[in-house]
Amino acid sequence: MFADTDFLLALIKKSDWLKQNALIVSEKHKGHIRASMSVLIELALLCVRMKRPLLSTFANILEFAEVDEATYSICLTAGAYVDKNNVNVFDAFHAAYCGNDIIISSDAAYDKLGLERIKLEKVPS
Repeated sequence: MFADTDFLLALIKKSDWLKQNALIVSEKHKGHIRASMSVLIELALLCVRMKRPLLSTFANILEFAEVDEATYSICLTAGAYVDKNNVNVFDAFHAAYCGNDIIISSDAAYDKLGLERIKLEKVPS
């Protein structure tokens, strides 16, 4: 079974009009629910908007929503970047995907994450 964002959001929110049904479904299908990277990115954007800590949210969600090992690692790393380094969700996921590679970007946000960066700058005329 595949979980969409509204299902996961209903589970993590204190109050949600879908919460009761989401709890029933999650219990009934425990161990058979999976999610995708795009769902988790959407969830991350919503958590930031709701001022919810992302790393703990991902840790909770990934206990019952199955993802592959790479997605699991990337989500937890991105969550830590958002929570601890105050970078935006997309930069956090790009950095997490980047791993130990050199990143090519004009965005200095990667510098505070300790990534080696080829600084993409305007060429003088």
